[in-house]
Amino acid sequence: MKIERLLVFGDIHGKWEKFLSAYEKVNFNPEKDMLIFLGDYLDRGENTVSVMDWVLEHRGRENMLFLKGNHEAMFYEALKPYREGLRDWDEVELTYELMLWLPNGGKATLKQVMASGRGEKLVPAWLQCIEKMPLYAEIKTQGKTYWFMHADCKPELPLEEQPEETLLWSRKLALSPAGQVSEKTIVLGHTPVQSMGYEPVPQILQDGRLVLMDTGSFMPEGRVSCLDLLSGAVYQSD
Repeated sequence: MKIERLLVFGDIHGKWEKFLSAYEKVNFNPEKDMLIFLGDYLDRGENTVSVMDWVLEHRGRENMLFLKGNHEAMFYEALKPYREGLRDWDEVELTYELMLWLPNGGKATLKQVMASGRGEKLVPAWLQCIEKMPLYAEIKTQGKTYWFMHADCKPELPLEEQPEETLLWSRKLALSPAGQVSEKTIVLGHTPVQSMGYEPVPQILQDGRLVLMDTGSFMPEGRVSCLDLLSGAVYQSD
């Protein structure tokens, strides 16, 4: 298939209305487009359950790829003891993993999952979904190579040798773009561009070889953003 649009979404963080606003503008066509999500679908926002449901409905669809973010990793580690489902607050034990996740947006997610009354099914479904999410992707089109991951990478290393900690948690390239000296285009989420003084739009740096997609959906004036890497077209929430 000839890719006409190589689309990438930044962090969503449970901001369902913002995500839907941006996604509807994209008008995704699986016969012509490739669409990659960089992770962090949940936590912080007020409607994580709707985002989770949407991801579960769309995973595995043609030319849609959902990568894992650090918030999915925290959810997984915190709630993997509840593979059979989470029925009641009394079941929740304050483990180290849970206490790491809760203050990092997990409290909002857990509260919303429990309030939905569907924790018995939603938690195991999401755990299974996370298990299948890759940490990175490589796309070659129109003579260029694109690398996608949630947080960061070491440009000099092959993808399969990248440390998981770097892929999910590091911010080195986002904070020091000059470190991206390779010829490939590296596309990252994880670090809100507003935190570095940019406007809340995708940032294309290093002569187009570094792209920052986290436009701070949960922050004041933040947005959910999608970018077509081939044309430079930007689609954002209202």
